[in-house]
Amino acid sequence: MLIKYCNAGNFSSDRGLFIAAWKVWFKRFSPDPASWEEAALPIRAMDVTLAEQIEAGARFSVDVICRLLVPWNYRNQVQVTSDFLDVNDHLLHVVKNYQDPETGEIVPAVRLSDRTMAYWRRRTFIEQDQWMNYAEARFQADIETSSDTPVILDDYGLEVIGTDIYPPIVPTADASDDEFVKALVYWMDDDVYQPMYHRRAYGEAVSTWHDRLEAFFWPKPRTGYSEFSFSSAPLLYYSSRLAEAVENKQPWTEIEQTYAVQVANEVFLLMGLPQREVNAANIRAVFEAAIFENEQAKAKMNTGWSYLAAYATAHLEPMEGRLPQAGWNSRLASSLISRLDFLLTEAGITDLSGRFPTIGIVPGAGGTRPRDFTLSWPVGYRNWQTHLAGSRLVRQIRDILNTEMVNGKKRFRTMPLVGGDRGPWTVRGVELVLFGDGY
Repeated sequence: MLIKYCNAGNFSSDRGLFIAAWKVWFKRFSPDPASWEEAALPIRAMDVTLAEQIEAGARFSVDVICRLLVPWNYRNQVQVTSDFLDVNDHLLHVVKNYQDPETGEIVPAVRLSDRTMAYWRRRTFIEQDQWMNYAEARFQADIETSSDTPVILDDYGLEVIGTDIYPPIVPTADASDDEFVKALVYWMDDDVYQPMYHRRAYGEAVSTWHDRLEAFFWPKPRTGYSEFSFSSAPLLYYSSRLAEAVENKQPWTEIEQTYAVQVANEVFLLMGLPQREVNAANIRAVFEAAIFENEQAKAKMNTGWSYLAAYATAHLEPMEGRLPQAGWNSRLASSLISRLDFLLTEAGITDLSGRFPTIGIVPGAGGTRPRDFTLSWPVGYRNWQTHLAGSRLVRQIRDILNTEMVNGKKRFRTMPLVGGDRGPWTVRGVELVLFGDGY
């Protein structure tokens, strides 16, 4: 059974996702996380933006949960209205005389219904865990809204890049952009990477591109590189089949259009980036813009659609001269731009002056983002030109990792593959390493 959000264009989500989000919220912010099944949660619906709502202390609330479950453009609107409670009365029960533990005031609150908990307990542990992953991804991903104000839940803070391991190579000011990219690749191989979860160290610190990839997880530590790859595999397969028709300029059949919508929605679920207007026409436009590298495309573009473009082009990996793409989000942008910014500044450069054209920042708060830059980098959010430029930069890094030689031997270890094998680095593998580095 679906949950309907009346104030979000009647957007619907699965009941399992809502229950999992409720559980995650208690785990993150309740003084008694184990009470999630029977405890009430205040509604705290406020007619302000999501950022203002959290700033006002209403983070531990049903309305904030709902705002993070709906597409980005509805998140600055109240979601838990009387209509929402009426249409979803199978899900939630109103609790009378609920006393806010912080203020002592009696405020409107709800709890999960007995029917809802019975539904959850009937799910297999595998189903429950998948819904928990999807819910966790909602809160770990870039929290996009219709305003520019960053939404800060809890785990974020500024970090100065370059204070741990100084780059082994710093090009001169007149060096080419390619030389700065190579310096970045060497630096990341030497630099220490400490996996982080909720701004706390998780596991052992590692170095090298190889070990960084093996340390990857999303959205939580139990979903590591292998588990994430397993979840992505069917989406990559169906994306490649849909892309084949696009490459041949053939219209999608009715069943292919159905697959397209399912693939897109599952990509958005996996990455925690719900979107509106997820229909075959919009998805086709994104596939075409990505496959044919149309920098002037009018197709949809933000963090979520950027990831769909990455899935749409992953099949291009073995093809010479083609561009398999990376999801250009705040993590990738922060990783690459913060390191390039440091290298360029250390070289004595004070003005970008045409360097790395169209590489731009993406707003995002969480982990060590936003990061502080010395140079004035443009904003590249919701921009096809930046998405494609970022993907070309990632492809360049891939090629360096695969071809760089020192004393007749390959400088960098080959890419770890799921199952224990090794192989050439791919854009997708580089993307996952940068995703962790940009936390």
